[in-house]
Amino acid sequence: MSRPSENDLYYLFDRSPIGMYRVTLEGRFLYANPALGRLLGYTVAEILELNVVHDVYVDPDERERLVASHRKLGIVDGVTVRWKHRDGRVLTVRLFGHVVDAAGGKVFDASAMDMSDVAASHAELRRQREEIERTATTLDLVVRQASAIWWLVDHDLRILRAGGAVMEVLGFPPDTYVGATLYDVIRDDPTADLSSIDAHQRALRGETVMYTSEYRNKLLQNTIAPYRVDGEIIGAIGTNVDITTMRALERRMVDAQRAESLGVLAGGLAHDFNNLLAAILGNADLGLRDTMPGAPGRSALENIRNASLRAAELTDQLLAYAGRGGVSETRVAPGPLVDELLQISAPRMPANVAVVVDIPDEVGIRGDAAQIRQVMLNLISNGRDAIGERGGTIKIIARPLTHDGVPKPDDVLTATEGSYAIIEVSDDGHGMDRETRRRIFEPFYTTKATGHGLGLAAVLGIVRAHGGGLRLTSAPGEGSRFAVLWPAAAMGDKLIVQRAALRTVLVIDDEVLVRDVVARMIEDLGYAALTARDGATGLQLVANEQVDAVLVDLTMPRMSGAEVISQLRKTRPDMPVILCTGYDRDGRGPVDATAYLPKPFRIEALERTLATIFASIH
Repeated sequence: MSRPSENDLYYLFDRSPIGMYRVTLEGRFLYANPALGRLLGYTVAEILELNVVHDVYVDPDERERLVASHRKLGIVDGVTVRWKHRDGRVLTVRLFGHVVDAAGGKVFDASAMDMSDVAASHAELRRQREEIERTATTLDLVVRQASAIWWLVDHDLRILRAGGAVMEVLGFPPDTYVGATLYDVIRDDPTADLSSIDAHQRALRGETVMYTSEYRNKLLQNTIAPYRVDGEIIGAIGTNVDITTMRALERRMVDAQRAESLGVLAGGLAHDFNNLLAAILGNADLGLRDTMPGAPGRSALENIRNASLRAAELTDQLLAYAGRGGVSETRVAPGPLVDELLQISAPRMPANVAVVVDIPDEVGIRGDAAQIRQVMLNLISNGRDAIGERGGTIKIIARPLTHDGVPKPDDVLTATEGSYAIIEVSDDGHGMDRETRRRIFEPFYTTKATGHGLGLAAVLGIVRAHGGGLRLTSAPGEGSRFAVLWPAAAMGDKLIVQRAALRTVLVIDDEVLVRDVVARMIEDLGYAALTARDGATGLQLVANEQVDAVLVDLTMPRMSGAEVISQLRKTRPDMPVILCTGYDRDGRGPVDATAYLPKPFRIEALERTLATIFASIH
């Protein structure tokens, strides 16, 4: 085959789409083809007038470095340099060439390929990769903040990647099982959910599977979906979110709603039952006052009275659970109160149970003293029963607390933001499991063979009625700690002032049986009595008749006792008012009453109240 002629080589050089040229080592162009002119924006004749060092290279030193590094080799094989176009644009050019010995000395024959578009594409790809990495990092941070994790498996269920809050949720680094299979994970932890294998296999067949599982005491919401590339399933991608806290809050909300419903039911029933008991007890007391000791029928009346008192104790517990019990309020020092209760409970406290009390003198709480006493006695008794015969320690401590109002994991009842005194009663007894902790405050639920299940229910209701908070920490074998957040009392808080006694008493009650028996009891005690069936009638009597004091029921239709008292305070601010109730249906809390009589009450209680009021009139 003959070699190409010089003319053939010229045509090849002249028609090549790749820029070709010859240049001296000093940078003077000797030859150039049209493609090079098109690359740089010049004609061939103009290129021959240029110097490659100063007119073509963006950085002349770059050409010097190129010559210095490749002169001995005699070859340049794909070196990327920066040239400048006639219009000022910077070009990315790849050079290929050789050093040639010519008649006038050494020259450089080279081919130049414009790589600007390729370089721009590469730069865009790098930018996209960087953006993807930033997005992946951001997503991973978001996943971590959501207490979630993600992972990718192939068709062999081998974990390829994992990320998110793996350490926080599962307790090990994200790469712990990368390279292992799901079977390895389950083999390492027998408590793992086997259903995850089936879920991943279904995802590899094209399904998206959602399910909940438990892993290392965490409740997880899982989603397993196919992982596709160009429409082909190449694996499965899984995510899960730790919903332990959220589910616990949901359960607490359901429990709270159920407790509220039970409280409304219990309070309503107790209120109606108390009205009946008031009539029964009042008539029994009146009958006993008219019956001489030893007379026929007296023992029957005494039995009726005693049974009514026992029934009243149960309704008091129900009302306490409903949070609608007493409405009086005073400053209470918990230290002396606890000392008193420990003396009362001492005969029933086993000798091998030690009680440690640490309540500073400056701690004061605000509320109904009788109900606070009931709460503390219930908690002390609960600790005693939890310890049992094996012996142990009950600790009662108190301290001031500023509460931010944020729910805590152990909250049974979350207090609002404010100042409190927290009183903790803890024991080192057998403790409670999760289910018992959930139900322990329900009315009629008890773990004791002889209990009626109203003690802790009453505790919850009383604390709720006082606007406080309640926490319970307990686990099997670790004892229990009840913490009550009582509204803190200022040092200037005083007992409600009791006012003057009465000679003519107006009884306002919507229940005719209660109204009549209370009026008869008042008259039997030596006072005059008027009656009214509702608040409006009672206010009219106060305006038109000689009324020295009012005994009013709190819960009545149309106008409540609280509203009656509010109206009386506007027209007769000094009118002594006895509030008589067993149920605060509307949850109004403390009412500006002079004295308080809980339904049902004995005639002796009414006598003492009226005598006290009468003695204070001058």
